[in-house]
Amino acid sequence: MKRSIVLSVLLALGLADSFAGLIPRLANDPNLVVLGRNREYYMVPSDSGKWWHWGLVRAPVEEPRMFTQGFGDDAIAIPFDASGRVAFAPVYIYTIKPEGWERLRLAALFEGVTAQPDVRALFGRPTIQTRVRGYEVWYYEIRVHNPFEEFPDIHGR
Repeated sequence: MKRSIVLSVLLALGLADSFAGLIPRLANDPNLVVLGRNREYYMVPSDSGKWWHWGLVRAPVEEPRMFTQGFGDDAIAIPFDASGRVAFAPVYIYTIKPEGWERLRLAALFEGVTAQPDVRALFGRPTIQTRVRGYEVWYYEIRVHNPFEEFPDIHGR
């Protein structure tokens, strides 16, 4: 009896996670930018760990550091369904502050409508292509610079 209850609870939790999709939708999520019907995206800071819990661990995110002369990488993750259309809200993982140009490009994506050739025309070739929980995910790397993380030159400037 006890074993069957534990088994049914584990099965229910597993099914609930699989029906939730790639990214769980939460009401009033502060990271979700809603632009209209089927036009939304997530803006998640790189230190939040939220994107890691969503399974986007292959995102090419790198914090700008002094050792990289203040350069780093933001990432955009775009999930596609089996038909090759944008399945869920794309995720913009930023390190310093979100780039305005990238936000404009994300605003052009429609969930369930925008296809892979359209995304390729907007963003170019993806840096990384992988599968996460049954969805194909394209990652784009965005080079960023933080001048406060640069090494001073020999004269201290």
